[in-house]
Amino acid sequence: MGVSRDTQLRALQPLKAILQGNGKEIFQFAYKTMRDGGDQLSQIISLSTRFTIEEIPPQFCNFFQHVRGPSPVYAWVKYERKEDSNCTEVLSRAKTTGRRGSVFGSNDRYVQLSLIRRQDGFDFLIQRFTDLVSEENRAESM
Repeated sequence: MGVSRDTQLRALQPLKAILQGNGKEIFQFAYKTMRDGGDQLSQIISLSTRFTIEEIPPQFCNFFQHVRGPSPVYAWVKYERKEDSNCTEVLSRAKTTGRRGSVFGSNDRYVQLSLIRRQDGFDFLIQRFTDLVSEENRAESM
C-alpha cells in the first residue's frame, strides 16, 4: 500500500518552501496562515453579541527576535447569553464542534475551537460562524 499522489503533492509544497531559503520561510508561511485564520474568525465573532473570542496581545517571538501578533492554533469562544449556558450545545445545533470548557477546568460557556484544519474544514467553520452571526443580526432587527 503506497501513499496517494494527492498526499505526495500536498507534502511537496512545504518541502519546496523549506528548500528555497534558509528554512525560515516555512515558519513565516505557518505564522501567516494561522494569523490570517485567527484574524478572520475574530473579525466575524466581533460582529456578534452572542459570542466573544479571547483577545491575545502581541508578544516577543524568540525565533524571529521581534514582537509579533498572535497566530493561534486554538480559539476560545464564549457564549454570552444568560438563557443558555452551554456553548458546545449551541454550536452543535449549528453543526460546529469544539471542546467543552469544562474539559479544561473552565465552565461550559466556553468552547475551544481548533484552527488547525484543512482549508475546506476551516472555510466550513468560518461559514458556520458567518451564518450564526447573520441569523443573530436578522433576529435582532425584527
